[in-house]
Amino acid sequence: MTTSTRLLKSKDTYSREALADLLATLADRIRSGTVTFDQAGSSVELAVPESVRLDIEIKDVPKPTGVKHELELEMSWVTDADGEPIPSGGVSVS
Repeated sequence: MTTSTRLLKSKDTYSREALADLLATLADRIRSGTVTFDQAGSSVELAVPESVRLDIEIKDVPKPTGVKHELELEMSWVTDADGEPIPSGGVSVS
């Protein structure tokens, strides 16, 4: 099995308004099917398929100075050797 390759990592602080703007832009780009992330002169472009897995995790982590609140959104999809999405099978609801 091969190891993963980190393409980009970012940990930044945003105002609530700036974060909302960033997430709105991300939503627009996901809807269009292509998302490009730019950082320090390099960029990563992702082709987003029609179906994407979304994992949501919310937790409180005790810290010496209080409680750290975390909301994690993780999106993922699997592609074949040609870059085509592989259906996950999953559950359908009707």
